[in-house]
Amino acid sequence: MSFHVYVEPDLERKIEDLCKKTGRKRNAIVREALKEFVEKHSTQTWPDAVFDFKPNSKLARFESFRGDLLPERDNIFADENL
Repeated sequence: MSFHVYVEPDLERKIEDLCKKTGRKRNAIVREALKEFVEKHSTQTWPDAVFDFKPNSKLARFESFRGDLLPERDNIFADENL
């Protein structure tokens, strides 16, 4: 597939400098950059910190507060004072 992309002059200079420095063609550099961007942004995963989470054993479990909830009502928008 082929398409055209506009880049600002400053970015164009940086790409051209990179071409000279690495000996790679501009299309190869842009293709690699696009591939890395797509891979990074299409495979979002949870950070390792989420999986490494250890709960604080001194805190009460969330489920222990369920008894404090009001009983379920048929119509939550009904005004009991009417």
